[in-house]
Amino acid sequence: MSTIPNLPIFIEDDAIEDGSRTILKLIRPDWNLENIRYKLFTDGITNKLVGLFNDSYPDDGVLVRVYGKNTEQIIDRKAEFENFKFLYRAGLAPDLYATFDNGMVYKYIKGETLTTSTVRDPSIYRLVAKTMARFHRLGTSGVSAEDGAIKSELWNKMEQFANLIPKRFSSPSNDLQFRKIFAQGIEGLRADIETMKTLLEDIGSPVVFCHNDLLLTNILLQRDSTVSGHPASVAFIDYEYAMFNYQAFDIANHFIEFAGVQEPDFSLYPNVDLQMDWLKSYLEEYTGESLDQNDERVAALKHQVDMFNIASHLLWIFWSLVQTEISEIDFDYLKYAEMRYEQYTKAKSLLIK
Repeated sequence: MSTIPNLPIFIEDDAIEDGSRTILKLIRPDWNLENIRYKLFTDGITNKLVGLFNDSYPDDGVLVRVYGKNTEQIIDRKAEFENFKFLYRAGLAPDLYATFDNGMVYKYIKGETLTTSTVRDPSIYRLVAKTMARFHRLGTSGVSAEDGAIKSELWNKMEQFANLIPKRFSSPSNDLQFRKIFAQGIEGLRADIETMKTLLEDIGSPVVFCHNDLLLTNILLQRDSTVSGHPASVAFIDYEYAMFNYQAFDIANHFIEFAGVQEPDFSLYPNVDLQMDWLKSYLEEYTGESLDQNDERVAALKHQVDMFNIASHLLWIFWSLVQTEISEIDFDYLKYAEMRYEQYTKAKSLLIK
């Protein structure tokens, strides 16, 4: 990847199409703007996305991602840029064309986002498992913390989010609803960070380079054009939360995302048979060995994933409460925080006696 230009352009939320057109003039000067098709993607709950397409260049779609307002408080955009370049060099990210004051521009990857149905298809979820394993192989600790190993950034990220939750929400209705849901306030949840750390640090999950946000809309499925409808590969997109973290966290987080986002149904969490098959596929790619599903390593990883389920809920509760205050995207973050809190309470009662 050559030097990536930084364009001195700020795209306002109400002028995304015009701003995208300005950027396109700079990075695709040979495109006739009269022939451009725009597609606004509405699934994002952190950023706004618009695709730009020219029928004269059918294989050269461009995606403009405008960062959500105030998200610099929760996302290190410089680290995201470095992650993007790192993953591109590893063959796991698309071409990055430019950055601008409040976003980035990169190659549009053709494919369909997963749904709560397709994510359960064995031929698809095995691809997801193997792709995650390749992601995780990019970096592992390999040595003990005393020897200077890379440590998980999970606990610091939780603290960062928790520190951004306002003592009182600016919207009176949000503030009232928050106090109904979290009657004990936020301090009880903050105290749980240390409890989680004590519980999970020593269960043997290696620290690897994780995506940390593998919800269904961040996984693109490419079909095999030579075999109608057959899944060929999957690609992970959006690396703003990528960091070194526990292997089992990334997997647990993805399993929870089987529920979907816009109207999550947590009863869709994969059953034991699906989990074991998924984990077997993952470990075969991660270790380079052929495994029997009864291999003790599959069972050990499942136990770790079960344990990290609770950490995923806690992280995204904090995130949702911050977004409740700062985001202008049309999404009920407070309701989402409530739903994750219900799941967190259930998981906590099972794991912490």
